[in-house]
Amino acid sequence: MAVPEGKRTESQLAFQTKAIELLEYTTTICNNNNIFPKRDRWMVTSRIVDCAFAILECVFEANDVYVSTLDDYLERRKIQQKAKHSTSKLLAHIEFAYNKYKIEGKKIEHWIRLVVEERRLILKWMKSDKDRFKNLK
Repeated sequence: MAVPEGKRTESQLAFQTKAIELLEYTTTICNNNNIFPKRDRWMVTSRIVDCAFAILECVFEANDVYVSTLDDYLERRKIQQKAKHSTSKLLAHIEFAYNKYKIEGKKIEHWIRLVVEERRLILKWMKSDKDRFKNLK
């Protein structure tokens, strides 16, 4: 039986699922000869793809930290911050690519929406961790 759309809840690991989706879309776009000419690809797309990989790696790495002490929490928080910062870098690279290569509006909107959604999920996760581990010493 399907759950009505208004009553659905977000998966606890949605940040991982969205990071995978973001990387898949990023690699697909960056491998498109009609968007990024081969002569420029190594300069521009490698940086874009590296940011998307960094996001994916950080969310998996941070989620792998078992928090039982304050030091564990701080380690996890540091990795989450790196993932969050990588979303900002990725948005900057996407904006440059949009201006330089005139990427189609629908594609760029979808791409940016994926990054913004991933950032929102990371921030939500960070807030949840802050509330959850506030009593650690």
